[in-house]
Order: sequence, then structure tokens, then C-alpha cells
Amino acid sequence: MRKIRTLVVGVAALFLALLPATASAAQEEPVAGKEGVSAAAYEADRAVKGTVPGGLGCVAITGAQACFEAYGDKWWVKDTVADGASAVVIWDNYRNGSLYRQGECQNRLGSGNWGVCNKNYYEGSALYFKLCVYDFSEGRAIRCSTDTFLVYA
Repeated sequence: MRKIRTLVVGVAALFLALLPATASAAQEEPVAGKEGVSAAAYEADRAVKGTVPGGLGCVAITGAQACFEAYGDKWWVKDTVADGASAVVIWDNYRNGSLYRQGECQNRLGSGNWGVCNKNYYEGSALYFKLCVYDFSEGRAIRCSTDTFLVYA
């Protein structure tokens, strides 16, 4: 009986591991077409309106600003120019030196509005990110930060 139970559990685990992941309702079409990353593995989230807390380290480019709140794993993104484009943070999450997850936080809330994407990263994992201004109507990036920034979850 123990062998049968072990076999059933193993088959069930294998079946679940092979099922395709499904996107949540909050996920959107990705801005960054990462080669070698399946659509299920790439997380494209649309920010919801919020008020950024004070005291966060932020980065900015013309048209966009972004901050990472390590306590709670939140990306704060702001569109700073009324040009019809949106602010987007594109991130890579590394765990134990290996790429673990990739994704983006899109702020489509309009100029002057802060948006937040609430994530859940492993504590101490590294997040490399770029900040971009993206025109969703044309399907193209207008500009991105020349630097890649590093924060820790």
C-alpha cells in the first residue's frame, strides 16, 4: 500500500509540474520579448493606483520614475510626462546566482499617477531592472534607462 501511495503522489506531482501555468487577470501582454523565456514564465503585470511611501530609493528617466519597496516586494512606477506613453519596469530575479524569474510592471494609469505591482520574491534574491517609457498603442519602447539597476528582495 505504501508503494502505491508513493507512486500515486509521484505521478500527481509530475502531472502538476507539466501543466502549463496560467496568467492571472492582472497580467498583460509583455513589453520585453525575452528570448528563451516562455509566455508562462514571463510575468507581465499591470500596476494598480496607489500612493508611494516615503523613504524609498528611486530611479528616473525622462517620462518615468520607479522605486522598489523591499519590505513587501512592491514595484512603484510613475508616468511623469503626458505623452500617451506608459512607464514600465522590466526586472530579472536571480536566486543563488541563477535567473529564476522575469517580468515587468506596467503603469498605464496616465501621467502623474503612481502605480504599484505587488510581487513575492525570495528573501535576499537579486533583482536587476531597467526603467522604460513604452507606447502600447504603437507596440514599441520609446526609451529605456541605459543602466541596469540592482536591488535586493
